[in-house]
Amino acid sequence: MLIVDDDPALLQALPETLRLRMNGVTVDTADSAAAALERITARDYDAIVTDIRMPGMDGLTLLAEILGRRPDTPTLMITGHGEYDLALRSLRGGAYDFIQKPIDRDRFVASLHRAIEAHALNRREKDRRSALGRCVSELELIVVKLGREGGASHE
Repeated sequence: MLIVDDDPALLQALPETLRLRMNGVTVDTADSAAAALERITARDYDAIVTDIRMPGMDGLTLLAEILGRRPDTPTLMITGHGEYDLALRSLRGGAYDFIQKPIDRDRFVASLHRAIEAHALNRREKDRRSALGRCVSELELIVVKLGREGGASHE
Protein backbone atom coordinates (compact mmCIF):
# COMPACT_ATOMS: atom_id res chain seq x y z
CA MET A 1 0.00 0.00 0.00
CA LEU A 2 1.18 3.54 -0.72
CA ILE A 3 0.29 6.65 1.28
CA VAL A 4 0.93 10.05 -0.32
CA ASP A 5 0.76 13.25 1.72
CA ASP A 6 2.89 16.32 2.26
CA ASP A 7 2.11 16.32 6.01
CA PRO A 8 4.96 14.50 7.84
CA ALA A 9 2.77 13.81 10.90
CA LEU A 10 0.14 12.08 8.77
CA LEU A 11 2.81 10.12 6.89
CA GLN A 12 3.95 8.74 10.22
CA ALA A 13 0.55 8.20 11.88
CA LEU A 14 -1.33 6.46 9.06
CA PRO A 15 1.23 3.70 8.40
CA GLU A 16 1.43 3.02 12.15
CA THR A 17 -2.35 2.72 12.30
CA LEU A 18 -2.39 0.32 9.37
CA ARG A 19 0.39 -1.84 10.74
CA LEU A 20 -1.48 -2.16 14.04
CA ARG A 21 -4.87 -2.92 12.48
CA MET A 22 -4.02 -4.85 9.33
CA ASN A 23 -1.82 -7.92 9.80
CA GLY A 24 1.10 -8.21 7.44
CA VAL A 25 0.46 -4.98 5.57
CA THR A 26 3.43 -3.30 3.92
CA VAL A 27 3.14 0.48 3.73
CA ASP A 28 5.28 2.75 1.60
CA THR A 29 5.03 6.53 1.84
CA ALA A 30 5.66 9.44 -0.47
CA ASP A 31 5.72 13.12 0.50
CA SER A 32 4.80 14.37 -2.98
CA ALA A 33 2.97 13.31 -6.10
CA ALA A 34 6.26 13.15 -8.00
CA ALA A 35 7.74 10.74 -5.45
CA ALA A 36 4.53 8.69 -5.58
CA LEU A 37 4.72 8.37 -9.36
CA GLU A 38 8.26 7.00 -9.08
CA ARG A 39 7.06 4.34 -6.64
CA ILE A 40 3.94 3.53 -8.68
CA THR A 41 6.04 3.07 -11.80
CA ALA A 42 8.36 0.67 -9.98
CA ARG A 43 5.76 -1.30 -8.01
CA ASP A 44 2.15 -2.44 -8.15
CA TYR A 45 0.22 -1.57 -4.96
CA ASP A 46 -2.95 -3.14 -3.59
CA ALA A 47 -4.23 0.36 -2.78
CA ILE A 48 -3.06 3.96 -2.84
CA VAL A 49 -4.13 6.70 -0.43
CA THR A 50 -3.42 10.31 -1.37
CA ASP A 51 -4.22 13.74 -0.06
CA ILE A 52 -6.00 15.96 -2.56
CA ARG A 53 -4.32 19.22 -1.55
CA MET A 54 -0.55 19.06 -2.00
CA PRO A 55 1.98 21.53 -3.36
CA GLY A 56 3.02 20.97 -6.95
CA MET A 57 0.86 18.25 -8.47
CA ASP A 58 -2.40 17.94 -6.54
CA GLY A 59 -4.15 14.70 -5.67
CA LEU A 60 -6.71 14.92 -8.49
CA THR A 61 -3.94 15.18 -11.08
CA LEU A 62 -2.11 12.34 -9.35
CA LEU A 63 -5.31 10.27 -9.48
CA ALA A 64 -5.46 10.75 -13.26
CA GLU A 65 -1.81 9.65 -13.53
CA ILE A 66 -2.46 6.59 -11.37
CA LEU A 67 -5.44 5.61 -13.51
CA GLY A 68 -3.26 5.94 -16.60
CA ARG A 69 -0.45 3.80 -15.19
CA ARG A 70 -2.23 1.40 -12.83
CA PRO A 71 -5.94 1.57 -13.75
CA ASP A 72 -6.90 -1.39 -11.55
CA THR A 73 -5.35 -0.01 -8.36
CA PRO A 74 -8.00 1.44 -6.02
CA THR A 75 -7.15 4.97 -4.91
CA LEU A 76 -8.59 6.61 -1.81
CA MET A 77 -8.53 10.39 -1.55
CA ILE A 78 -8.08 12.37 1.66
CA THR A 79 -10.07 15.62 1.77
CA GLY A 80 -10.33 18.40 4.29
CA HIS A 81 -13.48 18.82 6.35
CA GLY A 82 -16.29 20.25 4.25
CA GLU A 83 -14.53 19.84 0.90
CA TYR A 84 -17.45 17.97 -0.62
CA ASP A 85 -16.89 19.40 -4.09
CA LEU A 86 -13.36 17.94 -4.15
CA ALA A 87 -14.60 14.63 -2.79
CA LEU A 88 -17.24 14.45 -5.50
CA ARG A 89 -14.74 15.42 -8.21
CA SER A 90 -12.37 12.70 -7.00
CA LEU A 91 -15.10 10.03 -7.11
CA ARG A 92 -16.16 11.16 -10.58
CA GLY A 93 -12.50 11.08 -11.56
CA GLY A 94 -12.16 7.42 -10.65
CA ALA A 95 -11.29 7.36 -6.94
CA TYR A 96 -12.44 4.30 -5.02
CA ASP A 97 -13.45 6.33 -1.94
CA PHE A 98 -12.64 9.48 -0.03
CA ILE A 99 -11.68 9.95 3.60
CA GLN A 100 -12.40 13.23 5.32
CA LYS A 101 -10.06 14.98 7.77
CA PRO A 102 -9.88 14.62 10.67
CA ILE A 103 -9.46 10.97 9.75
CA ASP A 104 -11.70 8.47 11.49
CA ARG A 105 -9.26 5.58 11.77
CA ASP A 106 -11.98 2.91 11.90
CA ARG A 107 -13.61 4.20 8.71
CA PHE A 108 -10.19 4.57 7.07
CA VAL A 109 -9.18 0.98 7.82
CA ALA A 110 -12.60 -0.38 6.79
CA SER A 111 -12.45 1.49 3.48
CA LEU A 112 -8.96 0.19 2.82
CA HIS A 113 -10.05 -3.39 3.57
CA ARG A 114 -12.87 -3.01 1.02
CA ALA A 115 -10.51 -1.49 -1.55
CA ILE A 116 -7.92 -4.24 -1.14
CA GLU A 117 -10.58 -6.95 -1.36
CA ALA A 118 -12.06 -5.36 -4.50
CA HIS A 119 -8.58 -5.18 -6.02
CA ALA A 120 -7.94 -8.86 -5.22
CA LEU A 121 -11.31 -9.87 -6.72
CA ASN A 122 -10.58 -7.89 -9.89
CA ARG A 123 -7.15 -9.47 -10.16
CA ARG A 124 -8.59 -12.99 -9.74
CA GLU A 125 -11.26 -12.25 -12.35
CA LYS A 126 -8.62 -11.07 -14.83
CA ASP A 127 -6.57 -14.20 -14.16
CA ARG A 128 -9.64 -16.40 -14.74
CA ARG A 129 -10.49 -14.62 -17.99
CA SER A 130 -6.92 -14.98 -19.16
CA ALA A 131 -6.91 -18.70 -18.34
CA LEU A 132 -10.26 -19.13 -20.09
CA GLY A 133 -8.88 -17.35 -23.16
CA ARG A 134 -5.91 -19.72 -23.22
CA CYS A 135 -8.22 -22.74 -22.95
CA VAL A 136 -10.40 -21.47 -25.81
CA SER A 137 -7.31 -20.96 -27.98
CA GLU A 138 -6.06 -24.46 -27.22
CA LEU A 139 -9.48 -25.95 -28.01
CA GLU A 140 -9.60 -24.07 -31.30
CA LEU A 141 -6.23 -25.55 -32.25
CA ILE A 142 -7.43 -29.05 -31.34
CA VAL A 143 -10.59 -28.60 -33.42
CA VAL A 144 -8.56 -27.41 -36.41
CA LYS A 145 -6.14 -30.33 -36.03
CA LEU A 146 -8.98 -32.86 -35.73
CA GLY A 147 -10.68 -31.30 -38.73
CA ARG A 148 -7.53 -31.72 -40.79
CA GLU A 149 -7.04 -35.31 -39.62
CA GLY A 150 -10.68 -36.16 -40.29
CA GLY A 151 -10.56 -34.58 -43.74
CA ALA A 152 -7.35 -36.43 -44.61
CA SER A 153 -8.84 -39.82 -43.62
CA HIS A 154 -11.80 -39.35 -46.00
CA GLU A 155 -9.59 -38.88 -49.06
